[in-house]
Amino acid sequence: MEKENKEIIEYTMGLGKANLIALLLMVPILIILLTPFILVWSYESFEVSRKVFITYLIPLILIGIFVHELLHGISWAFYSSQGMKSIKFGFKWKFLTPYCHCKESLKLQHYRIGVAMPLLILGILPSIIAIAIGNGSLLIFGIIFSWAAGGDIIALFMLRKLDNEIYVSDHPEKMGFYINSEVDLSTDTK
Repeated sequence: MEKENKEIIEYTMGLGKANLIALLLMVPILIILLTPFILVWSYESFEVSRKVFITYLIPLILIGIFVHELLHGISWAFYSSQGMKSIKFGFKWKFLTPYCHCKESLKLQHYRIGVAMPLLILGILPSIIAIAIGNGSLLIFGIIFSWAAGGDIIALFMLRKLDNEIYVSDHPEKMGFYINSEVDLSTDTK
């Protein structure tokens, strides 16, 4: 039996393609989050809140974008040996996409937590609260930030079949990551 060889496998997607898929995710996000609200509270209550929310839209989006990336960074830093020193923030002007990059490899389960945190905290949690209390403005906030987590939803989908015990390295340029895979050369059919 030959020695095992470590192979680096890239799981990435170009930012243009990721942004297009994220844009298309708006339809199911709207259906999943708006339908229960309307069934419980009515469309009229949502419409009234929408008009109020529009007044604060720009500042809320700007603050939310900052918090979104900060949630990635704080979550990954918690599991990184270097803490926030392992985290880099930036903005890809070509795609109008802010980003947070972890420069250190993390266990998949920890990487996944960092990927999911903005979706959970800014998208799903506010949406659930909004549906429970009938606050359409909060629902709009949850919908916008669930949609803003479109790239994160794509990454979570890409991570779904991987073992929680493997280590993942965040890709520094593209939306995605690398994994180190153990390859048994004795069973290789090349």
